[in-house]
Amino acid sequence: MSSPTITQYPPHAALEQAMIRTFEAMKKKALLLNDFQIIKGDAWVAIWIFFVNDANVPKHSDVGILDELEMDFRERLMASKEHFSFQELPLINFEYDSKENIDKNYQGSYYLRMR
Repeated sequence: MSSPTITQYPPHAALEQAMIRTFEAMKKKALLLNDFQIIKGDAWVAIWIFFVNDANVPKHSDVGILDELEMDFRERLMASKEHFSFQELPLINFEYDSKENIDKNYQGSYYLRMR
């Protein structure tokens, strides 16, 4: 059996799996997370996290939950390093918004919001 090909940065599947597990962990903390989107460039990743309500973003930012969420995601991603055969993490930028804002100001389209 040949060894897996090592890539420099994690593949999309690794990013998605780490975010799904982070969402599951954050549910235990009663965070009202609605959805996430991942946009991947050559040497960067943008993670868009959408809460249910507008009020959730500043509320969780003020008490450090968003920092915890980002740290949890990075730890889960690094834990998958061997499984997904990548060398390092790219620059990761987190963006926060809410489903409420998407519905109110972007006709319910995540695409229009992330443009």
